[in-house]
Amino acid sequence: MASNEPTASVPGLRRGSSEVTEGPSRLSLSICSTPDNASLANTATSTFSPSSIDWTAQKVEGHGPLEPESGLLKSKAPHLVITTSHLIKMKSLADAQVLFPELASETGKRSSRGPAPSPLLVIPTDAIVSAFPAESTRQPSCGIEVWWRDPQSSNHASFCRCDIFSFSTREQRNEQLHHIARAILANQHDESSHAASSPLRNWHDLRPLLERVHDTAEHPRFHQRRPDIFPVVPRGATRRECMPKLDEAGKKYQEVPAFFLVVGTFYCHLVEVHRVAKGGGEPPVCRHRTYGLVTLEELRGEWMFQEERFTMTFREPFEHPVTLELASRYYRQIIRAVGMADRYLKPAWPQMWQTREVFHVSGLQEAQYLVAKEDYGSFQRTLEAYLAAYQCDIVDWEINWRTPYAPEFRLLPARRGPYTPRQLLAVLRALRYNDYFASLSFRGVDLSVLWGLKDTSSGNPPYLSRSCYVLEPDEIRILRQSPLLHQEFHALAFCSETVRQMDLSNCSSSLSSRLSMDKTSVSDLEFLAPILSLLRCGITKCNRLIVSGNILPLGDIQDLALTMKCGVIRALDVSRCGLDDFNLHDIVVDSLPEQRGQLRALTISGNPGRLPARVLPDLLGYLADVRELNLSGSIQGDGFIEYSVLPVDALQCMNNLEELNLSGYKLDDAAFHDLERFLQYRSWQLKHGCPTRLHKLVLNHCGITGSLAARLFDAIDVNCGLTLSLSGNPLEQCIDSLAATIRSHKGPAALYLDMVEFRHESNYLTLIQSLTSTTHLYLLSLVGTAPAPSPSGRCSDELVSTLHSFLAQNTSIRHLDLSGFSSKLDDVQLPQGWGRSLAGLAENATLTHLRVRNQNLHGDAGVLGRALAQNRTLVAVDCRDNNLNLTSLRFLVDSLAEAGSRSSVVEFPLACRKERDAIWANVLRSLKRASAGAVLSSCISAGAVNGTFWIGPAASPSTPHHRRSSSTPVTPAITTSPVRDVAREEEAVLLRRTLDDTLAQLEAILRANRERKVKDAQYDHEAEGIMGHEEDDDDHGPSCWPSATELAAIGRGEALVSETGIEEEDELVVEMVRDFQRAGFEV
Repeated sequence: MASNEPTASVPGLRRGSSEVTEGPSRLSLSICSTPDNASLANTATSTFSPSSIDWTAQKVEGHGPLEPESGLLKSKAPHLVITTSHLIKMKSLADAQVLFPELASETGKRSSRGPAPSPLLVIPTDAIVSAFPAESTRQPSCGIEVWWRDPQSSNHASFCRCDIFSFSTREQRNEQLHHIARAILANQHDESSHAASSPLRNWHDLRPLLERVHDTAEHPRFHQRRPDIFPVVPRGATRRECMPKLDEAGKKYQEVPAFFLVVGTFYCHLVEVHRVAKGGGEPPVCRHRTYGLVTLEELRGEWMFQEERFTMTFREPFEHPVTLELASRYYRQIIRAVGMADRYLKPAWPQMWQTREVFHVSGLQEAQYLVAKEDYGSFQRTLEAYLAAYQCDIVDWEINWRTPYAPEFRLLPARRGPYTPRQLLAVLRALRYNDYFASLSFRGVDLSVLWGLKDTSSGNPPYLSRSCYVLEPDEIRILRQSPLLHQEFHALAFCSETVRQMDLSNCSSSLSSRLSMDKTSVSDLEFLAPILSLLRCGITKCNRLIVSGNILPLGDIQDLALTMKCGVIRALDVSRCGLDDFNLHDIVVDSLPEQRGQLRALTISGNPGRLPARVLPDLLGYLADVRELNLSGSIQGDGFIEYSVLPVDALQCMNNLEELNLSGYKLDDAAFHDLERFLQYRSWQLKHGCPTRLHKLVLNHCGITGSLAARLFDAIDVNCGLTLSLSGNPLEQCIDSLAATIRSHKGPAALYLDMVEFRHESNYLTLIQSLTSTTHLYLLSLVGTAPAPSPSGRCSDELVSTLHSFLAQNTSIRHLDLSGFSSKLDDVQLPQGWGRSLAGLAENATLTHLRVRNQNLHGDAGVLGRALAQNRTLVAVDCRDNNLNLTSLRFLVDSLAEAGSRSSVVEFPLACRKERDAIWANVLRSLKRASAGAVLSSCISAGAVNGTFWIGPAASPSTPHHRRSSSTPVTPAITTSPVRDVAREEEAVLLRRTLDDTLAQLEAILRANRERKVKDAQYDHEAEGIMGHEEDDDDHGPSCWPSATELAAIGRGEALVSETGIEEEDELVVEMVRDFQRAGFEV
């Protein structure tokens, strides 16, 4: 039997194209030629003559009378003699006694002298394919079918012959069948070499043909693995389907094709081979049916040595099962080969499940198959097998290590439309029993394509866990009647012993529109209910659920509230789930008293419902052990409250609190005072060496003015490692107080001031000037924060000078985001011409990560390029969505090339598909505005020799501080002309080639920088695999923003630790933070 270990490990599945038909099996008909085509038609297993055999030397295993043939007297009934090497059919018992004298001694009669009689039929034992009780549907059968390769077949289209030996009683039949099985077994034991005992020892001429069937279907990386090939005999319905014209009624023998079972890596094939015609010049015809091995639902047979019949049942999703009724003398080897293949493809599945549900072989003890495992618990191997068996395309997935519960399997959204039901089933079933992953993520994948589907003809649902816990019969019955999506997520949560967290965010997009109008239109989402049911029963460890972005039906809301009251959920994220006031009260307020300190993370932001502010004190008391609490937009003021809704005593008792989000609630004086005291208490703890966990505080849209923010900065104190978000607050009021506090070097390590409105430029300048002198600020985000535009729309010289000084003189900020904000209703960007201040980057020796998206920098690309050529510390620069054209792109790339080994930039995401298309769109617009000849001449005059093309308005390398005036005459739009159309076409091809070459050069520069960093041991090579995807369709793309946990560690002087929680900030901040964390860049 061939080894089941692949010769090489190839990432991903790249199956070649093949013709398939609908249905659970694929039927293929082909005429295959081999180097010895002429010999195939006439090759015989062995040529022998019965007269040359010394019958007296044969050991008789058994003998018995056969039913008399029609036209013969009963006294002349044929006789069957079984020896260790042959089955011999004689005309009568008397002839048998003459040929075998020992039979005469058994009866006490002397054998008559004379010439030895000739046998009617001689079958070599080693030519037998199978011998089993005859199966006739027309009359009770007491016969034996013997299928064997006949070297002297009269039908030149056939390879095999089927003979039926009929007996009077079943007892006689069973006795002779027992003797035949013993003769076959004795013959196998007599074979000395492995080649002689091989199942194909009589079929060497057909091996190349059968292996070609295997190689055509299997993945190319398995072509070097030889398949297991066994000659078989079709029975019952399989025979009627394969050979509908075969007469099974009265004929004593028939000539038939040869059948083989080919067991490969992903597939097994039932192959029918027969000759084309008489003459010997034509190659044999091969017709085969293909079945995925992971679709094997049942193999049923007997291990006793005389029962060679077995059945194999295959079933693909949503299809009827297909059963193969077969027989073979090699049935034990077939069972072992299929069992090994099943184990190889599903090594994580319990052996007990394989024995109880798949292999029903009486008399066979539980087999132990040892197979080589791979990374990720052999998940990739199992997934490839399911995708191949279900005949569907590959899926996109990755392993995420930047999560508290790593490693995390993450199924990525499909690039083109949603995944098909079969693709999702392949992934879900490949994850069953996997003990490698600690968390699973289906974020953004539309699982509702499986919603409402049932597969009633499937086998038993997964009732056995990896620790061999078995569900009760009633539970199995209910599970069998459940929808398919319910069954699959039950399997994920029940079968695994390692999965702790499941991310199901935005997984019901197809149902959201129905649920937003009427929550009663859908009973439940089907993927949440099974997990909650298992949690209440205490038979799953998946107790961290992230279901944000799914509109929850009433059934799931009630189920979730009931589970929360059981106190078994450790983390819950139900943000943007369409929960109203009553739902929030039921899930949170009424359930928390029953939690008994079990809840570690809670996120309820983004729901239309609100909780009254008066419940906050009790809520915080119940959440004394919580680590992440996100109440953004979920707290509503309900009039005057005499007490503080954020009592400092309750906050101080939350010793494990790491992240707190109170965005959207306008803090009153008492609540703000207690929050200030809590931050002072935290600062006191740090000064006295006491451990503190809080590292992130989000207070967006809380009505905090500049003076109040100054009080928070003062309470935070110096270098405390805290991330503070004050986005959307009116900080312009009393900005001088905040600026003074910042100049005193007090405040957080990371500061988010996104979407802060400044009506007066002077106040914005005051803030930037104070930030210039900070010495402990590590991260600064000013997305959408800019002064109000002047009447002229141009940037003032004072603003340019202030930003230039900030970029050149700050010595602490390493991560800076100066991106603009653009939406359908509002655009917030720095004034036109501010890009001149980017020249300050040339003097900066601290900044490592810069993000300046959506700031219309195409006119100042020259300034940015020159600064990048001189800067030595920047590692990642993100300047997408800046309306770049081919000119500005080329100048940026040339600047990086000019810097050479002095540059540290390893990430410059301009080659992603979205940005590439945007640049190309600008090029096409330029072509439409100018004549083909004028544009082409301008390209050549501007530097076509060195590959630089200046198209459209952009900054010239010679005048980086001013917009380039167009000196090229612009002609009117091109009129319709075949010649001009051809010219424009050729020019577009040239420009497209230039764009592709420029982006390829950029990737080469970045690749060289990465390799140099790796050699210098200054760059984490693992991050390169996460960030180095050229085809990045994400709206934000790769970036390199540190997490809040990393910032807290920096503030405490500790090593950086990558973590990502389930807490979310408001929509603007989380969009940026997730993007920067997704890249996986190590600081």
